[in-house]
Amino acid sequence: MLIISDVHGNYHALDRVMKEVKCDAILCCGDIVVDYPFPQQCIRSLKDSCIHICMGNNDYNVAYDQKASDTINQKYAHLAKDLDRSTDLTSELINDDAKKYLRQLPRECRFVLDGISFYMNHTVPHLSVHHYLDKYTPRSELAEYYQEIQADVIVTGHTHIPYVKSFGDKILVNPGSVGQSRDGDPRASFATFDTATRRLELGRLEYDVKETIEHLKKLNFPAYSLFCLINGFLPQYPNRC
Repeated sequence: MLIISDVHGNYHALDRVMKEVKCDAILCCGDIVVDYPFPQQCIRSLKDSCIHICMGNNDYNVAYDQKASDTINQKYAHLAKDLDRSTDLTSELINDDAKKYLRQLPRECRFVLDGISFYMNHTVPHLSVHHYLDKYTPRSELAEYYQEIQADVIVTGHTHIPYVKSFGDKILVNPGSVGQSRDGDPRASFATFDTATRRLELGRLEYDVKETIEHLKKLNFPAYSLFCLINGFLPQYPNRC
């Protein structure tokens, strides 16, 4: 099984991972769109390939014509105007059917595969789709978030930072970001899970960024998108990218 999240319109990263990683099922933990110039292609590819997809905060913003700056986390406040522009550009690049598809995405997914129960949510249960679950969240706090969730494996995203944690009898995995890594490694990030052996692994793959860079410049996407594509983290000062 391939587990991905936070594609952000970066089709070439998504395509590389989907072609390279051999699997019999794909899960996507949200944020298909915004930040990179191929949202329509990403929606089409995931719609045809994934067995389960949940809604991310950027999917929500595009689907319902919301401004990112209205709900932005404080640590990204310096990017507010640029994030709004990226959301607007994304809305222009997708058709009505794609927007309708984003509106129909579930906030959370519960399912069983090969006798293993899964729960998937871009953030955490019962809180805003814009809420962050930090990599360093204590296990005691994780247990509170998920105390009502009956699942062997919990999948989350949103932070763009990959990690695996266990608490109680649950495993929590954040596969990081396929399209916009933010941990200093610009390669596409993902996770794989073998339901037969219960082996869970994090992975990275390089991909060709040439066409993405060309379109970012051609469509005048905010500079932070290119900066993050190359460096694997968001700029502290977007005007100096």
